[in-house]
Amino acid sequence: MFRELINRPIDPIPIEYVNTLQRLDSEPDYSLTCLGIALLKPRIEDYGGITGVYASFDKETSCLTDFINRRIPAIDTHPMFCYYKYSYVSDDDKTTKEKLEENGFEIKETIGALIKDKANIKCIAAFHKEKNCAVIFINSQDIRFYHMLISFMSLLFPALFKSVPLKQPEDYNLIKSLSKTDKDAFMMRIQESVKDYAVEFRRLMLEQLLKAMHEAKITKALNEVTSQRNYVNNMESEYTNAISRLKELIAMYEGMRVVETYDKPEEELIEYLATNKNVRNLVISGNQLSFTVATLLNNYNATAWETFMARGYILDGQYRTRTLDAFADKNNRKILLNSIFSESPTFAVKMAGNYTLNLDSCHISTSRGFDYESTDPIFKTYVPNPHLKLFSCLGGYESRVVRALRDRNYIGAIEMCCASAGSVNLDETEQTFRPFLGWVLSSREKILRRLEDGVDMTPEEALIYLVDGKKDE
Repeated sequence: MFRELINRPIDPIPIEYVNTLQRLDSEPDYSLTCLGIALLKPRIEDYGGITGVYASFDKETSCLTDFINRRIPAIDTHPMFCYYKYSYVSDDDKTTKEKLEENGFEIKETIGALIKDKANIKCIAAFHKEKNCAVIFINSQDIRFYHMLISFMSLLFPALFKSVPLKQPEDYNLIKSLSKTDKDAFMMRIQESVKDYAVEFRRLMLEQLLKAMHEAKITKALNEVTSQRNYVNNMESEYTNAISRLKELIAMYEGMRVVETYDKPEEELIEYLATNKNVRNLVISGNQLSFTVATLLNNYNATAWETFMARGYILDGQYRTRTLDAFADKNNRKILLNSIFSESPTFAVKMAGNYTLNLDSCHISTSRGFDYESTDPIFKTYVPNPHLKLFSCLGGYESRVVRALRDRNYIGAIEMCCASAGSVNLDETEQTFRPFLGWVLSSREKILRRLEDGVDMTPEEALIYLVDGKKDE
C-alpha cells in the first residue's frame, strides 16, 4: 500500500483521453482511473470511465445517507464506485449493512475482515447484485487503504469479470503491485497492461494537438474579421481604408479554412510518433510538443579518443564509486572506457534527452537539470546527455531542428533531437566530457548495453565481462 499520489496519468495514457472519461468526484489521484483503463476497458465495450465519489464525513451514517441518495447510472459503460472515509466509529454497523441490503447490495465480508485483520480498522465493502455499482465505507483517512481497496475491483464488480476473468499473470501482477510500499511497481504494471492501446492513445493526442492548432488559427482570423468590421463601423473617417483591410482579412480567413487542414507531413508525424518507442512521455500544451528520448551513445569522435589515450591524461581524475573501488584503478578505467569509445565499441551508454518543440513558432528548447526518472521509472538506468543537463545546449543541432520545423519536416526535426541525445562532444573535455565520464564510472545502475546481444549491465559488470574475456583470449 503506497502513500504517494499519482498526480498525472501514467504514460502512455494521455490526459486528452482521460478527459473524455467519467471520474470520481474529488478523486485523490489517477490510480483508480488508470486501473480502470487497464482492467475495465478490455471488458466493457465503449468504456467511458468510472463515476462515483471520493468523500469524507464525520460519521458513518452521513456517508450512508449521501450514498443512498445518489442515483446509480443506468449506462453499463460507466460503472459506479463510491469511497467514503469517516472519523467516528459507531457501536454497531448492523444498520448500515441492513440498509445496503434493502437497496439491493450484497456485503463482501471477506474484504472487511481482511482490513480488520491487517489494521484493526472498520471497513464495509458492498456491491449491487444487478448493477455495476460498489461502495466502500472505512474508518480511516489514510490514502494507503484506498490504494489497497481498489485492488479488489474484480470482487466489487463481479458481473464485469464473469465472462472475462482476470488474466494470469498480467492482471494478477497489476493487482499485487497495489500492495507495494511505493508506486513504481504499479506504474510499470499499468504501462505493461495498456501497451496495446499505445498507438490509439498517441494518435488521439496528436490529432487533438493538430486540430487545436488549426482551429486556433481559424478562430484568430475570424476574430480579426469581426474586430475589423467593428472598426469600420466606428471609424467613418477611415472608411475607405478600413473596407480595403476588411476584404484582405476575409480573404485570409477564407484561405485558412481551405489551407489549414491535415496534410501529408502531419499525417506522417502522427503515425511516426504513435509507433516510435524511443520517443517517450509525450506532453502537449497548446502548439507545443514535449517529449523525452531514450537512446544509445552513438555519435562521438573516436579519433579524438585515440588521441586522449595516447596522451593518457583523460584517465586521471576522481573516478571512484562511493562503495566500490573498481574504478579507482586507472587500468580498469582504461579497459572500460576503451570498450565504449573505440572505433568498434563493445558497449554503448544508454542516453536520455528532453525537448520541447513549438510547431507554430518553429522553436526548440530543452530543460537544464531535467528530472527524467520522475517522468518514467525506466530512466533510472539512463544517463542524461551532458550538454543538455549542464548547459541546456543542443549545439549545432538547434539550427538544424529549427530549419526542419520551418520546412514542416517534423519527423526530421524529432530524429535530430534523438541524434543530439546520443551525441557527446569529446572536445568539450572539462565542460561536459569529463563530468560525463564521472557519471558513468560512478553509476551502480545498468546504464551500459552490450552491443552484440543487447544485454544491459552496470559499469562494474561490464568490467568483469571485459576482464574475463581477456583471460579467455
